[in-house]
Amino acid sequence: MDFSEHLALSAAGSAALYLATGDVAAALAFSVTGVLVDSDHVWDYWRETGFNLRRQAFLDFFAVGRPRHLLIPLHGWEWPLALAVAGLALGGPLWVQAAAAGWLLHLGLDQRYNPLGPFSYSFFFRWRVGFSGEAVFEDPAA
Repeated sequence: MDFSEHLALSAAGSAALYLATGDVAAALAFSVTGVLVDSDHVWDYWRETGFNLRRQAFLDFFAVGRPRHLLIPLHGWEWPLALAVAGLALGGPLWVQAAAAGWLLHLGLDQRYNPLGPFSYSFFFRWRVGFSGEAVFEDPAA
């Protein structure tokens, strides 16, 4: 799923959250995590291509390329689930739950619309396979 789609869906979710709760912080938290999770792609891109600021090359790299190594540390189901549980257990503010929800939306959309294997968005799975890009992407012939 691309950046503009994440931006549009996160904005819609934030608007709905704001209309339902009136909580600006929660609405902002939902959008921030719904979009900025993708900032972790920068490190994988630079590791494979070297440091550069070519926006279109960055977007193309993940749209058509298959990185050999895929760390993407924020793309892990474990983190927003841990955030949600901690927020509930500690009686945290609504924005904590909203941040977890925006993050989960992002990962769910990526999992559904990107050509990835079923465990690709588990940080610990990627760790177990040495952050191998080959282990993360689905085999289109399969």
